[in-house]
Amino acid sequence: MEHVVKIGRYEIVDATFNNDNMETVSIPGKTNPGLVDQLDGWDSETSVPASIDGKAVDLQIGHYDKEQDLWVLKKPA
Repeated sequence: MEHVVKIGRYEIVDATFNNDNMETVSIPGKTNPGLVDQLDGWDSETSVPASIDGKAVDLQIGHYDKEQDLWVLKKPA
């Protein structure tokens, strides 16, 4: 099942989730240069306002996976 992820004005159509509970979302580094620049400027303490399938959620920057060129964001515990 595909999900719609939005961060600000950016709709991420190629995001993937770690499992069915969608606790972790991975965003490819080449998805959108403007979004990637924003993610790169935020630290792990920054709350990232987003929506998943139209439902508002705050995400946190987990890490950048250099090997897979992915930004990994997670829902706060």
